[in-house]
Amino acid sequence: MVFSKIKRLFGSKSIEDPKLKILNQGFGHYLSKQMGSSIDENMEVLPWFTYPAIEFLNQLDFSKSNFFEWGSGNSSKYFSKRCQSIISIEHNWNWYNQQKDSLRENQKIIFANESLYPSIIEDLLVQFDVIIIDGILRNECIERAVFHIADDGMIIYDNSERGPENCQILRNQGFTQIDFSGFGPINDYTWTTSIFFKRFKFKPISIQPIIPIGGGY
Repeated sequence: MVFSKIKRLFGSKSIEDPKLKILNQGFGHYLSKQMGSSIDENMEVLPWFTYPAIEFLNQLDFSKSNFFEWGSGNSSKYFSKRCQSIISIEHNWNWYNQQKDSLRENQKIIFANESLYPSIIEDLLVQFDVIIIDGILRNECIERAVFHIADDGMIIYDNSERGPENCQILRNQGFTQIDFSGFGPINDYTWTTSIFFKRFKFKPISIQPIIPIGGGY
């Protein structure tokens, strides 16, 4: 098992504590921190969101959904396996070049410098089912997202606790805000991933709720 190998390499320390085992082994936090990558215990990619947000998103059927994402990385790969299409905007040239050669057929990544970064979405003339805000210039991105999200779509805003004024912009536009706070991959601190919607159309993939990681009888 991957976790056992990592444990031998880096030592067990306090990861045998039952509560920490759920975080470190069940969610794969220990492995993600050691590898410096947003992954789970099986080394499958995860969005760099909080675990509560990831568990919620894991339950939803995005197979017919078109995504737009400010920022790119493991979230792009994670959602590309679950959605119809995803377009990512990246401002970092080196990171863009690392990502562009390993895209799935339903992925597209666009490089944009900071002056064009928020406005690229206006050139696409598409109403997206899901928009992810997880890059730079988030205030400018949020102001544009409200015009390009489908009426029954979802906006995902990561690190939302750092921008409560941006959340207020969306609430003022009639969006309902649901916060998912807690630990997530890599980081040793908690943060918040927020989801915004007006009419929620996304259906669960299977029976809801499922037994959570670390749960059972």
